[in-house]
Amino acid sequence: MKKPETNLTRYEKIQNFNPLVSRLHGTRYKHLIALFNDLSLKNPSRPLKVVDIGCAHAKAFDVLQSRFNIDYVGIDLDEELARTAKARYSKYSNFRIIHDSVTNHYNELQNVDVIIALESLEHIPENIVVRLIEHIARAKPAAFMCSVPNEVGPIVFLKNIGSLLTGYMRHKEYKWRETLHAGLFNLDKVETHGIGHKGFDWRWLAQTIRHNMPITETHTNPFDWLPKTLSFSVIFICRQKS
Repeated sequence: MKKPETNLTRYEKIQNFNPLVSRLHGTRYKHLIALFNDLSLKNPSRPLKVVDIGCAHAKAFDVLQSRFNIDYVGIDLDEELARTAKARYSKYSNFRIIHDSVTNHYNELQNVDVIIALESLEHIPENIVVRLIEHIARAKPAAFMCSVPNEVGPIVFLKNIGSLLTGYMRHKEYKWRETLHAGLFNLDKVETHGIGHKGFDWRWLAQTIRHNMPITETHTNPFDWLPKTLSFSVIFICRQKS
């Protein structure tokens, strides 16, 4: 059942701004379900232990809970989002939410089946992301999945101009000269990435992951046949060898 509009967080309203935005944000869940379909066939007798880094309002739990046998832990630093997730799902015995930085809970990454980070790593300082990827690699989950926005190359023109024309908000993070330079791969002319979208370069994340664990699948959004330079976001899946 669709939640009443008054119950949605600001984050959800942004993700559901219009049908196109909603579809683009929904692509990652399609790949998440496909991953869990495969993993659940290999482990049918027990729940899959999941850690969701930057879980926001825990939509991933909502998506997975109705389809799979899971034991879920969500971690998010945002108080409002963590509170919303707890209010919605704390009635489930297989749900737990941690309102804190993941840097204080690396122990949660141990002995789990799947670690996910959906549209969250771009909101974490890059030096912390490097350490986080190292901890994930050492924990050796059966699978690690992350999705991040594409903020470099021609797609930035389309995203920011489309945002302006539809009254969306994402272009407001950029100055227009930064949109130009980001679209031309000239990130040296864009403000250094912090914890937003601007200046984020998925390519360094991909390289960081590759240094620690194999990337077994890469998906582009909304279609896998799109080249990465024209993809709205990029999805990486790392799986342990059987």
